[in-house]
Amino acid sequence: MRILGPIQLGFAVTLCLSAASWGQNVANVGQGPAINPASDLPTATQLHATSSSQMVLGPSDVIHISVWKNSDLSQTVTVGPDGFVSLPLVGNVEVAGLTSDQLGQMIASRLTTYVVSPQVTVSIVEIRSRQVYVLGQVSKPGGFPLIAPIHVLQLIAQAGGLTTYANRKGIVVLRSEQGSIRKIPFNYNNVVRGEGKQNIVLQPGDTVYVP
Repeated sequence: MRILGPIQLGFAVTLCLSAASWGQNVANVGQGPAINPASDLPTATQLHATSSSQMVLGPSDVIHISVWKNSDLSQTVTVGPDGFVSLPLVGNVEVAGLTSDQLGQMIASRLTTYVVSPQVTVSIVEIRSRQVYVLGQVSKPGGFPLIAPIHVLQLIAQAGGLTTYANRKGIVVLRSEQGSIRKIPFNYNNVVRGEGKQNIVLQPGDTVYVP
């Protein structure tokens, strides 16, 4: 057996380490910087909370008002057709047009007469004032809350996708405009091929009909 000298041995060790590093670099090609999902990426709950806190409230929305350490003042209420809710001590409060954060601040300011440093949190239980609908040949037809901007293709995906019998070229978006119904064509095949012009952002009350 041949015995390596000190210089030869050091060179061999360096060569082995370089080869190992080269192999690791090859394995990581195209992976980009490391990402820690737990700390770097927002969770679905965080995204939903952010969108809900910025959403403008309207009639028929169901909200929960929580006053810290005052369970008698905490309750779940439905916004009336006039946009108002009635609350203990505070009375009638106009909710329509406010976000949940703005409403919480308003209620807290009105409660200062009765409660020391009131802490009020308003959370959205159910969104009814802003909805979009999917009817026809989708897996889960029905209404969907419009929490954040959504395109036609995204809504179809939320509804479970198209059924086998869906007419992919004959889909229409029904939109109420000045007392009449406007029909906006949507060709599913063209959109999934990259022609995104028809993949419009939906408005509250829009109905996507899949024949």
